[in-house]
Amino acid sequence: MGKGSSDQILELYSNLLLEIWEDVSALIGETILALLFQLAINKVEEKYPFFAAVHLSEEGVSLEGVKERVRSLPAVEIHRGFQGFMTHLFDLFTTLSEGVITRELFPKVIPKVKEAERLISKQ
Repeated sequence: MGKGSSDQILELYSNLLLEIWEDVSALIGETILALLFQLAINKVEEKYPFFAAVHLSEEGVSLEGVKERVRSLPAVEIHRGFQGFMTHLFDLFTTLSEGVITRELFPKVIPKVKEAERLISKQ
């Protein structure tokens, strides 16, 4: 897969994480959300080291540092990393809110994950 596809996958997930941040921070606050993001990052970071470059602050999440680290990775590997991250993050959301947050986010997340899969399958 070419660099363009990897860039597209990263951009798609970057936008998705920003949407999640905006929606969920309004419900639980930035500090708790940053903690949940960090816990999810900790779960996937060993297998997908590029997550070490994710920057979290009360303003949101930034993947700018990730771009350099994924430059040589195939898009499918980036996608798998974000799928693992999202799985862990949603598990935390479900535990925290008994599924309320997860149900709120699914309609936004599922189409973007399908779009990522479509981009990967185009190769």
